[in-house]
Amino acid sequence: MRWSTLLWLATAGGRADRTRIALTAVGAAAGVLALLAAATVAATGEDDGPYTSQLLNETGLHIGIVIALVLLCVPVLAFTGQCARIGAPARDRRLAALRLTGATPADVARVAAVETGLAAALGSLIGLGVYLLGRVLLGDPVTATYERSTEISSNGYLIEDVTGPALRLPTDVLPPVWLIALLVLAVPIAATVFALAALRRVTTTPFGVVRSQRVRPVQVVPAALFVLGAGGMALFAGLVRLTGIDGGVGRVPALVFLLLFLCTAIGIVLGTAAVSARVGEFLARRTGRPALLIAGRRLVAAPFAASRSHSALLVVVLLAAAIQGFRSHTLLSQRQSGNEFYARALDTVDLALVVAGAIAVAGLLVGTIEGVLSRRRAAAALVAAGVPRGVLGRALLLEVLVPVVPATLLATAAGILAARGVMGTTVQESSYSATGRVLRVVETAVPVPWTALAVIAGGTTLATAALTLIALPILRRSADPGELRTA
Repeated sequence: MRWSTLLWLATAGGRADRTRIALTAVGAAAGVLALLAAATVAATGEDDGPYTSQLLNETGLHIGIVIALVLLCVPVLAFTGQCARIGAPARDRRLAALRLTGATPADVARVAAVETGLAAALGSLIGLGVYLLGRVLLGDPVTATYERSTEISSNGYLIEDVTGPALRLPTDVLPPVWLIALLVLAVPIAATVFALAALRRVTTTPFGVVRSQRVRPVQVVPAALFVLGAGGMALFAGLVRLTGIDGGVGRVPALVFLLLFLCTAIGIVLGTAAVSARVGEFLARRTGRPALLIAGRRLVAAPFAASRSHSALLVVVLLAAAIQGFRSHTLLSQRQSGNEFYARALDTVDLALVVAGAIAVAGLLVGTIEGVLSRRRAAAALVAAGVPRGVLGRALLLEVLVPVVPATLLATAAGILAARGVMGTTVQESSYSATGRVLRVVETAVPVPWTALAVIAGGTTLATAALTLIALPILRRSADPGELRTA
């Protein structure tokens, strides 16, 4: 198949295909922009700057900024993955039609790869352009007051406030060209591999279903990962002291904590599918309400849909709960010093979490709408059989909320346990005399931020319900019996 034919087949399609290409490009652009920002911060050294943000002036905090930017890519990539599924049934039928007309599985795979790869490549170039344009527009220094540290001895630093020209962002630093090229190419390659993996069944056979085999989600592995990760983070400080893995170097404990955090996140995301299947079976067997029955049957038939749609949102909830735990400990430990630096740093982290949450919510909305559109013929059949549209709306709401509520509670609990396991549950406050002698040491318990945790868990649930309500008009239009007509 020639390249001209591949390009024509990849770009030919309806409104859903054009929407999928556009949103995939937007997600790829955001991902590349976050990765380039992380690479820029990582390349910043002590001789660069100064900057208006003290987070950028403190080189020791750069690793935290880089990790935050990389974690910000998680909801971005999840959003891109959800966008790639828009119009999936129509695309599957279009590719299957190509197989029926004589195209080989390799030809169909190339068509899908070109479609997704071109969209992601376009988005990567847009992200690179925004990055370079931002360096030009934000490259002029401004007058600001910042802190400067000067070493006065081997054990001390002099910190003074300096007013002068400073950069708003590290526009004076450019990562290596090879790294920029690698990051710009990495996102389209990853998107292409994802598309090929998602369409492997379509490229194998031109027929929609070759066998009926229900894939049940695993239950033991997610539970083991969650218990290992959450338990390890809850007992982290004690484990570090017991094993002696610190050794004066903080990188080893940080790596261990990151692995435990990933285990917890993977356990929650994969466990959502198992919870969906279990709850769906319970509802389908015991309820007599039509909405609960329909929701239960859908959860049993597609348990992985919930874990796929809610994965990024649950990771953001886990991070948000952990950050609130760190905030409670940090603010209490520095209450007597009057230093508001870490408070401002945590405010910046909260802003990043809000952005990540907005991206995750957008991905959840796309996943919900895609699920409604992919089942419009089934919904039309139910309406034609006499099921009221209100019942279908309540079934959709239950289908979305039933898996997300327990997963959100588990993620919130794991996040606060992680913070208290690392930072501890008490803070020692010392009072000094005029000569600097310690008069007394008071140990204060770190309060659990119940209000913040309630806002996180409750806000996630309310946002999920609100997004589902937004999708209800689309469900009503999709449930028209006219969808049952065949050409």
